[in-house]
Amino acid sequence: MPGQVPAPARAGARDRGPVAPPVPPISWRPSQRAMRLLTAAVCALVPAIVFGAWWCVPLAAVPLLLLTAHGGSHPARIRAEADVPDRRCFEGETVTATIRLAADAAAGWTRQEYLPPRLRDFHEFDPTATPSGVRLESLELTGAVITVRLLVPRWGRWSLGAVAVDVYDTAGLRVAALQADLGEVEAFPVPAPDDTVLVPQRFPDRFGEHSARTPGEGVEFIAVRPYVFGDRQRRINWPATTRRRELQVNTFEAERAAEAVVVIDALSDLPQPPATEDLRPRSTLDIAVRGAAGLAQAYLKAHDRIGVVTLSGRVQWLTPGSGNAHLYRIAQTVMDLRKDFTYETGGLNRLPTRVLPRGALIYVFSPLLDPGVVEAIRDLADRGHPLVVIDVLAHEPHPTTAGKPDHLDMLALRLWRLDRQAVRFVLGELGVPVVNWDGVAPLDLALAPLLQMPVAGRAR
Repeated sequence: MPGQVPAPARAGARDRGPVAPPVPPISWRPSQRAMRLLTAAVCALVPAIVFGAWWCVPLAAVPLLLLTAHGGSHPARIRAEADVPDRRCFEGETVTATIRLAADAAAGWTRQEYLPPRLRDFHEFDPTATPSGVRLESLELTGAVITVRLLVPRWGRWSLGAVAVDVYDTAGLRVAALQADLGEVEAFPVPAPDDTVLVPQRFPDRFGEHSARTPGEGVEFIAVRPYVFGDRQRRINWPATTRRRELQVNTFEAERAAEAVVVIDALSDLPQPPATEDLRPRSTLDIAVRGAAGLAQAYLKAHDRIGVVTLSGRVQWLTPGSGNAHLYRIAQTVMDLRKDFTYETGGLNRLPTRVLPRGALIYVFSPLLDPGVVEAIRDLADRGHPLVVIDVLAHEPHPTTAGKPDHLDMLALRLWRLDRQAVRFVLGELGVPVVNWDGVAPLDLALAPLLQMPVAGRAR
């Protein structure tokens, strides 16, 4: 899965690149070599003029001759074309950009400097993270081609920055600055390992691979019943018919497809301790998005339908669908979560009916820190949806004081724990199961206790 983007996802990747702006006029300025020659000439002429040491004049003739009669030529037009073949990748992969330099006359390319993008998504509580979302791996110049390798350690839509190039004339006395913008890249989250697919108690009337508890056309045996006109002859149970001296037929469970909706809480994004084997940046939002991608991959593999709802400054959604391409639609839906720093009141009551189908199993990835999210979960439970809440907060808050924690810090931590227990108690009274997942262990282990029976919603 990671690193293998299908053709529909890669199609049109070149077209999403930045449109090349019109080439501005080139502004030439003296180079460092020209400034050194000019400094040497001035240092030789000043003693001759001030102190009358005219023997110093021949010393200034050589640098002045090089400045005035160098015969160097410089191009009138310079163009830098940036090409990024793959503008969609998975987090942790390396993106290669190629910059081709062209000029209408002989020129030299000496200094190349990578200009990182403007810092964004900076969290004051996690200064060790990579705010820009990209990291320079290598910068090489071969002839008139610059190859830039950038590591994208975190999911999201990131700017790749630019590369600054100094262009010299043939004599090396004039220099012009040139910048090549690399555009943006979309880094998809790596799905968390998950093969567990929970099923609701009531399935929609759609053919699938899950065995429902209602009779129908399936392969799971239920019971034996008397023959009714219209039953298929191949369903006749001949041993039971012989014993009862009346036609008996086998009944089987219907095969239905499940519908699920993943709700991602982006209102609270707290940094989490790094994992020992996973070097990717971790926060509650990262864990939620990777878990949602793993669930989506598991449901789509079972030919079910799944949708996504993101709770951030605004509520965004994707209607439940199926197919391999739908996984990339889900990934693109959550791309702009880090760009949205606004906050609006309101929950899931504004969603259209088709986003939350009746009887759909709903997963809520949340640290359970925002009261609005708890109210949204209560609203979903009142609607009768089967719910599963996945708590992605993996550690307790640390005291803000630099010294040893005192009794007030311990009291505050105890109150925080009691508040968390109260939230879990309220959800338990609503019949909503809450599981803990730190994003390190497979998601299957957290959902395994819920496999004993179908998840049921509240009766309306």
